[in-house]
Amino acid sequence: MSSKLLVVGTIAYDTIQTPYAKVDKIFGGSATHIALASSKFNLDCSIISIVGNDFEKKYLDLLREKGINTSGISISKKGKTFQWSGQYFSDMKTRKTIDTQLNVLEEFEPKVITEFSNPDILVLANLHPEIQIDTLNQIRKKPKLIVLDTMNFWIENFRSPLNKIISMVDVISINDEEALMLTGENSITKAVKKIINMGPEFVIVKEGHKGASLFYNEKSFFVPSFPVKEVIDPTGAGDSFIGGFVGYLAEQDQISIESIKKALIYACAMGSFIVEKFGSENLINLPAESIKLRVNAIKEMTKFENQ
Repeated sequence: MSSKLLVVGTIAYDTIQTPYAKVDKIFGGSATHIALASSKFNLDCSIISIVGNDFEKKYLDLLREKGINTSGISISKKGKTFQWSGQYFSDMKTRKTIDTQLNVLEEFEPKVITEFSNPDILVLANLHPEIQIDTLNQIRKKPKLIVLDTMNFWIENFRSPLNKIISMVDVISINDEEALMLTGENSITKAVKKIINMGPEFVIVKEGHKGASLFYNEKSFFVPSFPVKEVIDPTGAGDSFIGGFVGYLAEQDQISIESIKKALIYACAMGSFIVEKFGSENLINLPAESIKLRVNAIKEMTKFENQ
C-alpha cells in the first residue's frame, strides 16, 4: 500500500521575467511544484489549496493525470487565483517581487476532510503560519514526518505564529539567508542550533547552486547541487526540492537517518530539474531514468556510499 502524502500550499499563476524571456500567468505555486515533483515516486499524494474562478480546468486535469488527488482544492466563485510576479537578474539569484495578489488566499481556510486526516507525511508548504497551524490541528494522528517550509515575509511579519508552527514540526526546510534572519545569528552553525532548540529534529539549509545541508543531533550532511548547464527559471526550485525529499521518503518502509540522507540527494536532483525550464514544465514529463542518472551523479559527488 502506498504511503499517503498530504501537501498544503498555494496554487498560483506566476508571471516571471528573466534575462532569457518573460512568461505570463503560468501554472505555479508551492503545492503545485511539490506535488508534481513527488508524483515521480510511488505514493498517494493529495493537495489542499484554493483557486479562483479564473483557474483553468486543464491544470486540475493535469494534476489528476499525474495521480494527484485534487478533491481538497477549493474553487472560489468570488475571487481570482493567487498571482505572483517577479523578476530575476543576470546572476539568476537576485530576485525582485514586482507584484503579489493574494486574491482567494485571503479567504483560505483549509478543511482537512476525513480522507486526508491521517497522512503518513505532511508538508506544510510556504503559507501564512496561522494556516499551517490550523491545518496541523485538524490532523487526527501524528504523521511519521511533518515538513515545514517558510520564507522571509513570514519571518519578518508573523514571528509569533511562525515560532509556534516551527515547534510542532519534525523538519524545517529553509535557505541560508532565512536561517540567519530567523535567529538573528551571523553563522549557519549558530543559527541551526537555535532552530533545533525551537523544536524540529532536522533542519535543512538550502544554499542555492551550492547545495543543501542536513543538520541533526549536532551532526551535518552536505549534498552538492547538480551542475545544470543553464538556469532558465529558479522559481519553485525549493518546492521541487521538498517534493523530491518527501517523495523518496514515502517509498521507504521506515524513516531513518540514512533514508533522510538519501532523500536529500533526491531533493537536490529534483530541485535541479525544475530550473532548466520555466515553471513546472520540466517536471511534468520527467522520465524516471533521468532522475536516476542525476541521483547517481550526485551520489558520486558526495561519495555517499562510502560514508
